[in-house]
Amino acid sequence: MNDSNDHKDRQRLADIDRRLDKLQADREQKDRPSQSALPEGAAAIMGRVATELVAGVIVGTFIGWVLDRWLDTSPLFLLVMFFLGAIAGMLNVWRVFTGRGLAAGYFDEHKNSSDLKSKGSSDPKNKGADRT
Repeated sequence: MNDSNDHKDRQRLADIDRRLDKLQADREQKDRPSQSALPEGAAAIMGRVATELVAGVIVGTFIGWVLDRWLDTSPLFLLVMFFLGAIAGMLNVWRVFTGRGLAAGYFDEHKNSSDLKSKGSSDPKNKGADRT
């Protein structure tokens, strides 16, 4: 009878260890900074901003130049794509500073607020209890 209790205790301890390891791994994953996080230091931030702006303008201008050469138009596509590249560069800088990274479509903040609204409205007893 003592052997069966020891076996159950070992299984229970192994289960607790496994759950603790999973919780610790989840916490480490949550604490890890996202890829869209701002780099540390003013020089790093300014370098990223400059790179985003210059890359947008250069890529847009190059695509416009190629389209002008291919379609035999003068500076039409070059000018249009120059400004579109500048706008794209500014949009990338805005994404860097707001922490949205390169997310497309709905952002996480909109998903979270709609999830909270649906949780609160579906359970009238628990209104506002799970909101963080």
